[in-house]
Amino acid sequence: MQSSYASHVGLVFNRQGAFFVSDGDPSQWRILEPHVPTVLEIFTHHHSVADAHRVYESTRQMRAQYLTTLSHLLADMVSGQTAMLLIKQKVLVCASNELAKAFMLLSDGHLGNQSGTNTSGIRDLSTMSKNMPLVAAALEKELHPDVGEYPALSLEEFQSLAERLAAERLLTVPIGGIDFGDFKRAEPFCPQFGNLRGTAIDRYYLNKFVAEIRSEVKGVTLEIGGSKSNRELYKFTNTTSYLTMDLMEGEDIVGDAHNPNAVDEASLDSIVLFNVLEHCERPWVVVDNLYRWLKPHGQVFCLVPNAQRLHRTPMDYWRIFPDALDSIFARFPQRKLYIYGNPLTTLAAYYGIASDELSAEDLDYYHENYPVANCIHAQK
Repeated sequence: MQSSYASHVGLVFNRQGAFFVSDGDPSQWRILEPHVPTVLEIFTHHHSVADAHRVYESTRQMRAQYLTTLSHLLADMVSGQTAMLLIKQKVLVCASNELAKAFMLLSDGHLGNQSGTNTSGIRDLSTMSKNMPLVAAALEKELHPDVGEYPALSLEEFQSLAERLAAERLLTVPIGGIDFGDFKRAEPFCPQFGNLRGTAIDRYYLNKFVAEIRSEVKGVTLEIGGSKSNRELYKFTNTTSYLTMDLMEGEDIVGDAHNPNAVDEASLDSIVLFNVLEHCERPWVVVDNLYRWLKPHGQVFCLVPNAQRLHRTPMDYWRIFPDALDSIFARFPQRKLYIYGNPLTTLAAYYGIASDELSAEDLDYYHENYPVANCIHAQK
């Protein structure tokens, strides 16, 4: 059980209440409990659950006594929508449209360490908050006057609340409090992507993608960079023929995918290429060739890795993010992206941890900012 936390959050206060800001859309992250902003403010300064709980109880009891005074001090900062940033043991207040700027300035170290400063309309109230952690309460009360009383919480209830807020990404581990454990190492657990320990992370996601598109792979099919045995491995039973293409001798087509004449124009119903485009010096040229080789309404099924160590076979040029993958295939009128991964599986992939060592819940949780494998199903 984690016993210490730190706030790492942006909040917006308006007439409707308090909101957790995520990706510029606070409406989907409304904070329903009126005491939560104050709890988050307290954890900015007091990281242990026991200390934070003690401060919460004293703050709760003196709230009515000090709130009016504090509201007067903050009156010139309150607009129809006011923002608050709680990060790096700082409490910053600004207009809501300045929140991203405040985060950038603080991240870049441009706000300095002197509390009480006013930088471009961004007020540092860290000292005031530490002495009287009711800045959030005052903003909330000013903009949403019917805020209810703060509930009394036992230490156990406060601990449960902190755990929930951490799960909701409103609290994090304090700076210097991370336990690296087995991850503090200079070498991966397995240098072969995790294959020496079990099934590699990217292979797990490839299997999920194949399950999604299996029935669509049909007719005359070409796999680039694969082998004929993959037809059975992936259970592509709707294919009438399964050709393979590579630079190496022994495939049906020995050729370079950058060469538009390597395959006859409009001769294929389906093209499969998994873990190939990152090895192509000009992947956009390859994708144009795929379009050329497909029959009308032909389909391509592609996977590229994001979180994968360098693997020169023979060269390793790119890590193609979802936006780039969609852009490269923009010529195809019908496209569907399949993105897999999260922070844990990103680390696991780089460290060579096998998918067998993680739970299905660990693997299937998706975080858009941490893709491990990016896939696209595109139709001509």
